Amino acid sequence: MSRKKISLKYRKERSILSDVLPYEIPVTFSNRHFYDFLLTNRVECQNGEVSWLANDDTLDQIVKLLFGISHSVIPKEKIIKQFDKQVTIKSCPFEGISIPFSYKISHKLKEYRELVVPHPRNQLQVSELYHSCKELILYYCSISPFSIRQPKKISKYIFHKDRTHYENLSSENATLEEYSKEYENLRSFFVYKDYSNIYKFYESYKYHRCEKKYNKLLKLDISKCFDSIYTHSLSWALINKDGVKESIKLSQKTFAGRFDKLMQQINYNETNGIIIGPEFSRIFAELILQSVDKAVQQQLSNDKYKNLAHKVDYEIFRYVDDYFIFFNDDSTKDSILEVLQLSLKEYKLYLNSAKAITYEKPIITEISMAKERIRTLLGERLVYKLEDLEAVGEDEKPIKKGSIYLNSKSLITQFKTIIKECNVEYKDMLNYSLSIVESQCDKIIKDHHKAAKEHRSDKQLIQAILGILEFVFFIYSVSPRVNTTIKLCRILRIFTAYMKAKDSNKDFKHLIFKYIYDDVCFILKKNKNGEHTQVETLYLLIALSELGRDYWLEETALAEYFNIKSDDTGYVSSQNLNYFSITVILFYMSEKKRYAKLRMFIELEIIRKFEKKKKTLSKEAELTMLFFDAMSCPYISNETKTSLLKIYEIQESFHNKIIYRKHKHSSFRNQLWFTTWEDFNFGKELDAKQSQEVY
Repeated sequence: MSRKKISLKYRKERSILSDVLPYEIPVTFSNRHFYDFLLTNRVECQNGEVSWLANDDTLDQIVKLLFGISHSVIPKEKIIKQFDKQVTIKSCPFEGISIPFSYKISHKLKEYRELVVPHPRNQLQVSELYHSCKELILYYCSISPFSIRQPKKISKYIFHKDRTHYENLSSENATLEEYSKEYENLRSFFVYKDYSNIYKFYESYKYHRCEKKYNKLLKLDISKCFDSIYTHSLSWALINKDGVKESIKLSQKTFAGRFDKLMQQINYNETNGIIIGPEFSRIFAELILQSVDKAVQQQLSNDKYKNLAHKVDYEIFRYVDDYFIFFNDDSTKDSILEVLQLSLKEYKLYLNSAKAITYEKPIITEISMAKERIRTLLGERLVYKLEDLEAVGEDEKPIKKGSIYLNSKSLITQFKTIIKECNVEYKDMLNYSLSIVESQCDKIIKDHHKAAKEHRSDKQLIQAILGILEFVFFIYSVSPRVNTTIKLCRILRIFTAYMKAKDSNKDFKHLIFKYIYDDVCFILKKNKNGEHTQVETLYLLIALSELGRDYWLEETALAEYFNIKSDDTGYVSSQNLNYFSITVILFYMSEKKRYAKLRMFIELEIIRKFEKKKKTLSKEAELTMLFFDAMSCPYISNETKTSLLKIYEIQESFHNKIIYRKHKHSSFRNQLWFTTWEDFNFGKELDAKQSQEVY
């Protein structure tokens, strides 16, 4: 399918949409409404102050709440000229130190990775830093001879590629929808050199050229890279370690000093370790590792190491914190490792030697072998066969006959065999495998509609769909991850959209929907919310809501998934529900009467959550986002909203104005903030997530 290239208008706030949030967030959560608010009200930050258009007193209160400014602070006013007219701008100083919202996702078997969403005020600061220092970022990211994922220029285009939202599937050709706004499919603020995904490197010309040129490949990475980075080390990398220590105050005013300070403020003034998740953290790490790369190349070219030349005696590729070292002689490898370890140590970083793997010719990794076999297997088995029958008249086109047969058990066995024989892990193959399945499912549905009605069997197609569902749920359930969950949801979306078509057989529809319902419930139960919120299964909860009222969860089952138990007095939580859990469960329950008791409990939990942290309200990213989502949520009572405003000590005269605040572009719609409570389109949201997958 062709991709439509669309020019982007440069807006300095664009990084709010692409670079300040982790990829692994619920499908209901985004920054697009926050971004819209910033543009509409000209909210900006500079030199420790936030400014905005002087529209009304309610807007003043909202800005103060959003950026953690005391409500007693009186904004300064100034008049500026804009488009041949004068406008009044208000501004206030604001504190940058914040407590980010951290949450855990599945990483490895029984291991979790902690990701972070920064406070909205820090997100705005990142946007300003990007805007004012974008040329410096590009320059300092251009000095490495090894990096294959570095910013090269500012993004000027986006590409639309939508395959999940079908309409009129009873016709020969499905209609595909696209987004019309720039932010919907925005990948990143910068265009990146070479490879947006590490697996693309394995299939590249550079990789294959090195396979021919060198006898061996060493793969290794930096141990706990982001957790180990010392924020001050950015100044050491870009300026000079000794010079920085001698002139600390001067260095703080430089680009490196500003970025260093911002990374501390985002992480509650921590200097040891940087937050994991947002793209700007990868850029921070890239700036440091670029200097390491340059130092390694220079030192290896010295007499001590026999003047080893890059691209002659060896070749190194670095993708973020992963190294691929091609070489011929072990002595060369030993020299490279010695220099690399010493250079990293300068920045308090160390190689993860325990995970190092060496490959000899023929240089082919286990993953490459498995991918090739899986591509062949799925390409051959997931096929809708079309054959031409004789046309009735001379001028008539041939009539097409269609058929599909699928043995899911055999397919599962063959897939497991590939995993076993290639000695790879499921988690390394699922994203690739589900991408192929999605593409094949898309084609199967289209090819089914190409066949003449009298020469195709809907029952046969339904049996094949059930077989595909059995296969994808089996391989997915072994190792759920957020990116693979998105792929799974896109596959489910193809089939649910097809079954919702006007001419769909009700019995067939129930067969498919019941299968999806049962398997999703199984996964929810298997991965139910324990100590850590399972962001990946929150996607499945939203996917379940797409099936309709006949497939709603029972209230007790929904509560159990979130570890909310019941006793004689009602519901009791065995843990603190975090922001994502609260917003997704509210989204799922919406205004449905069957969940009235649970919804009331959630509202009480929200109030308790705020009351427990009264002293740090302005610093807490989690509570700030939850507050604004609660204000805009149509399913939360006004009594609860008023209670939250009282906790913030907001004057009663502002209560209704904030609760009922309308979006500037619509007098009938509340201002949305981070959760898309209204006009939510699952298919479009999945397409937006698909386009953002860059790491």
